[in-house]
Amino acid sequence: MSIGESPGKGLSWMVHGRGRTILMMAGWLLSAPALAHSWYPVWCCSDQDCRELREDRGETVTETPQGWRLWDGRLIGRDYAKASPDAKFHLCEEPATRAIICFFAPEGSS
Repeated sequence: MSIGESPGKGLSWMVHGRGRTILMMAGWLLSAPALAHSWYPVWCCSDQDCRELREDRGETVTETPQGWRLWDGRLIGRDYAKASPDAKFHLCEEPATRAIICFFAPEGSS
């Protein structure tokens, strides 16, 4: 509140300021799922062909001496895998051919 301004106007600004803050926070929280995977490298799949692998959909990963075997039998070598920043498995694949573009494994799973 500035000098000469009525107390009512200053309070109104504070309430509106809080409302804006709450709206901004709600927007940020609602957009969190979209931002959750923004860490995928652009050269890998530009956030379009990548996804977190989920066991509840049957997308299991088994560690082998050579690397990781996917639920469908594909093998990803240890030298090809990259570290996953969220401790989950992620796969980026070309939709039509299912060719693996990138694979992310949790740290310590090697």
